[in-house]
Amino acid sequence: MKKELAFYLTIIGVAAIAMTVLTMKACSGSGGKSSWSLFASAEDEKAKRDSAVVEAIQQHSRLYTAETTSHKTITYTSQNKFKLKLLGVEKDINLPLTKTEAVIPVNVKYKAYIDLDKVTARDFSIKNDTAIYITLPDPVIEETAVSIDHENEKLKKQWLGKGLTYEQYQKLVRQAKEEAWNELSEEEQYDIIETAKVSATDLIIPQLRALGFTSININYRKEFTIEELVRIKR
Repeated sequence: MKKELAFYLTIIGVAAIAMTVLTMKACSGSGGKSSWSLFASAEDEKAKRDSAVVEAIQQHSRLYTAETTSHKTITYTSQNKFKLKLLGVEKDINLPLTKTEAVIPVNVKYKAYIDLDKVTARDFSIKNDTAIYITLPDPVIEETAVSIDHENEKLKKQWLGKGLTYEQYQKLVRQAKEEAWNELSEEEQYDIIETAKVSATDLIIPQLRALGFTSININYRKEFTIEELVRIKR
């Protein structure tokens, strides 16, 4: 009886081992990969796909897509004075023939760009392998050129008036440059931002379609002020 029991237990053990071996082979599949290998392979494919998306976007780096020019005219007036103190009260008296007037028209060019080099895999998500959702960096508005309209520049001084020194002239130009952005209307300021967004979107979409995406959703940060986006060189 014990021999028969041992024989049956041996048969059961052999059968169990055979089933385990067959199960492992089945898991490996025709390609010879285990379930862990399949998981690792899926992760590799995701990493390759994300890398391809990032590379397609980053190749444009700092993408300048819109520009506008603001015109700011700065005026300057001075006159020599002397102080008169009468009955304990001081008063400035303008001296005759000492008045100086200056008009300096300044043109400032602004360009808007989106720094696509900042895009990483954290900025997009992919669903069902065909839909991609991307949040791009905020547009940046940068002052790129300053010029003086010398043809319309004016300097008028009376006989005893003083001309502008180099330092005074440069100070006036800097003042005009720093105030030029605010000469643009709010509509003009927003237009350059929206143009930058649209241009970047139009450029990126065909490249993402080439990677196989049929649903492409591109967004930007919703809450920001224009002041955050403008970079004016001091």
